[in-house]
Amino acid sequence: MRVRTRAHPRALTMPVLRLMLIALATGYLQGVLARGDLPEALVQARPWLTGAVWVLAALALLFGCLRPAWRWLTRTTVLTSLRIVQRAGPGRSRERALHLLAVYDVRLRQRRGQRMAGAGDLVIEHGAGSQWVLAGMPEAVRFRELILREVASLRRQVAEQAAPPYSSYTVSPAPASPGSAGGGGHHG
Repeated sequence: MRVRTRAHPRALTMPVLRLMLIALATGYLQGVLARGDLPEALVQARPWLTGAVWVLAALALLFGCLRPAWRWLTRTTVLTSLRIVQRAGPGRSRERALHLLAVYDVRLRQRRGQRMAGAGDLVIEHGAGSQWVLAGMPEAVRFRELILREVASLRRQVAEQAAPPYSSYTVSPAPASPGSAGGGGHHG
């Protein structure tokens, strides 16, 4: 294994902002429902509405905060001397791999916020025009260089193994034929 990483922690910015928004909205709605000057219909429905606010807050928390954080925590990208592997899920149950010999280009795509953080998306060109995007990689410029270096190194190794060694091409003089001694002319 050469490099093991996960998406830049910046990927957690939106889940944290959503968490604060959910807490703010839940507190506000619970405060409104606790007021004494509510219309009678809302006072009668207060237990149901309070429960609905908590259920909606829990769902928003689950899908807007915990799920993205879990996805970030359980997804790793590994660069080895032979391939790029992205594992995701508990126990790394899902895996996607790409052999480095299939890679023919790695482009860096950065938005302004990613550029400031040193992160970026790596677009890996492989196969017959196929792409694989490694989103939000930290130190994206350096990671791209590492991938390209490993690809070049592997191609060099394959080329060296495919070409026969030069030492096997030694030239030795041809053996003399028995009738060629003495000038090689015809005697008759």
